[in-house]
Amino acid sequence: NCSPRRPLRPRSPSRNCSPRRPSRPRSPVPSRSAPKPEPVAPAGIGRAQVVEGTPLNSGDRTWQAEVLVARQGGEGINHSGNVRTICFRGPSRISQEQAESDAQELDAAVVDGPKACRAVADRLQKTKKGRDQNF
Repeated sequence: NCSPRRPLRPRSPSRNCSPRRPSRPRSPVPSRSAPKPEPVAPAGIGRAQVVEGTPLNSGDRTWQAEVLVARQGGEGINHSGNVRTICFRGPSRISQEQAESDAQELDAAVVDGPKACRAVADRLQKTKKGRDQNF
C-alpha cells in the first residue's frame, strides 16, 4: 500500500445519539365514511346570457354571448361534489342585438349537449367581423 493515509476526521454523532425532539401533534385523518355533499349546480347553467366584453381600442363597448353547460359522463362532478361546467362564448360584438342573437343560437344548442354548443360557438367565432357564412 504505497498511497499516503489521510488523517481521520472526527465523526459526527450518529442520528441515533442525537437528542429527540418532541413530536408535533398530527391533524386528524378525515374518515372515509363521511358522505359526500350533494352536487351543487351554479346559477345560470344551461341558459345563455349576454355579458359586457372587453372594450375596443377606440373605447367602444362590446358584448358577448356566453353559456355555462354541465359536463357529462364521469367527469360531471368534481372531488368536492360540485357540478363541473364549461363556458362557451360567442365572439365580441359591437352591437348588443348581435350578441343577443348569438345567445339565442347557443340556447338552442344547449339541449344537444356540450359538443353542439362548442360547434355553434366555433361557427360564430369563424363568422365574426363581417365575414359571410360561406366559409
